[in-house]
Amino acid sequence: MKKIWIGFIPLVFLTPLFGAGPAENYAAACVYQHKGDVQLLEAGGRSWLTLKSAVSLKEGARLKTGAGAWCQVLAGDGTFINLYENSETVIETLRLKEDTRDYRFNFIKGRILWMAAKVKHKFSKFEIRMPSAVCAVRGTDFSIDVTSATSEIGLFEGELAVSSDGKETALSAGSEAVVESGSGARVSDRFSRLMETEKRRYLKLKKHADALRLKLEGRENFINEFVRIQQKKLQDFETRRREKLNKHK
Repeated sequence: MKKIWIGFIPLVFLTPLFGAGPAENYAAACVYQHKGDVQLLEAGGRSWLTLKSAVSLKEGARLKTGAGAWCQVLAGDGTFINLYENSETVIETLRLKEDTRDYRFNFIKGRILWMAAKVKHKFSKFEIRMPSAVCAVRGTDFSIDVTSATSEIGLFEGELAVSSDGKETALSAGSEAVVESGSGARVSDRFSRLMETEKRRYLKLKKHADALRLKLEGRENFINEFVRIQQKKLQDFETRRREKLNKHK
């Protein structure tokens, strides 16, 4: 069975992040934090890179986590993503400019929590493709768990459109959908015990996501600077470690 859990809550509007200089100079997203075995395969790459620090993300990148591992992705518009253990996703499209947001992900397996920022763009598209369904995000938060051919989707707050087998189903806050290939979506107006557990996890992470959005708000180039600082810290640590090893030779 493939299970997909999704929960949504609208986010506050953020000050534009590209107020000075071309938008191309700013990273659209980064791996903000991680723990355990988290690996990145860049577009066109042949080998997986084990993450040791924060890193910028580009279109075509593929992220996966091992047992007991997790990583958090922060996008420039305030969108927050938490990828749980034994999960994998592909960033197919990642475009953020003053008047455009175009995010498209292919979620392959595992469990993932999304908190999609609600921003004012002339053009905004945010889709998550899964084996049995496609979710169209309309400024809200959601969690997905894929384990086999069935997807379980729970909406915590906001709006979500789920498309499967040529049919579109609209979810309202507090409802849950079970999607199976060839059978469409079955909707319940109550959360399962499993989804209630997901909601509690979501509420704990929401405070963390809100704090990150405050850091983003009104600060140009926040993601680039954060990645640069974290990578510099890692380099300094590795330098000190090598120096200590050389002293004991």
